[in-house]
Amino acid sequence: MRKDYYISFCHRRDFPNLLVLSLIISPLLWGCAVPITVPPLASEDIPRFEAAGNFPHNIYRIEPNDALQIRYPHHPEMSQGANNDKDRGVIVQPDGKITAVMVGEITVAGMTTMELEKLLVERTSDRLRDPEVVVSVVAFAEKHIYVGGEVGKPGTIPYRKGLSPLQAIIAAGGFVRETAQVDSVVLVRTGGSDNNFMSRKLNLSEAITDGMKEAIYLAPHDVLYVPSTSIADANLWVRQHITDIIGPLLGMGPRFGVGMRLNQ
Repeated sequence: MRKDYYISFCHRRDFPNLLVLSLIISPLLWGCAVPITVPPLASEDIPRFEAAGNFPHNIYRIEPNDALQIRYPHHPEMSQGANNDKDRGVIVQPDGKITAVMVGEITVAGMTTMELEKLLVERTSDRLRDPEVVVSVVAFAEKHIYVGGEVGKPGTIPYRKGLSPLQAIIAAGGFVRETAQVDSVVLVRTGGSDNNFMSRKLNLSEAITDGMKEAIYLAPHDVLYVPSTSIADANLWVRQHITDIIGPLLGMGPRFGVGMRLNQ
């Protein structure tokens, strides 16, 4: 029985930096454009995928577990993460928030440093004279791969150079159930000169049975999805994990709503 997996994209030109769950789930579950079939990974695709994985994003957006330095040049008593070499900086919490002096708890994940500077100036301008603010990222969060679907332990695994799709799946508990479609694993990657999402189906059956070398290595923030024969299972997985998967990706590039559905 032939199975095609679809991902549809719709550009959100004015999508806010802080993700709103309701705006993400709707296009995900019902789609917002004509679906585009996810084709198998071909040899001619590999250079483009590798280039996308190595592409330095021009605009970095703050992520959970990043360490920030917040400096007020004219009010040094307000500065955070800039006191001494042992100061790790202001750590962005898993929920994307920090606690800033005189401002309190604010959500910063998904923002650029310039956007955070502007927000802090706005929040302190009524109490400080000339509240100039300089924000920098002094330590970056560990990069991860997300693995979901028919695996033993869906979730994130640490990224390391040279990590293959099969190795990532094994680290996530391996394939589970007879329904795992090892010949149709979906890889989603963001990056490249246009900062768009790219997706391909990977056939891992030969790597499993014959030990053949895999065609491509993973890059930070890649998403691997091992589908099953059940559309209900796929939709359930999407609903449970959409904020974990698409949230970080949206924070890195253009604003997209992403829809995935299974057609048998």
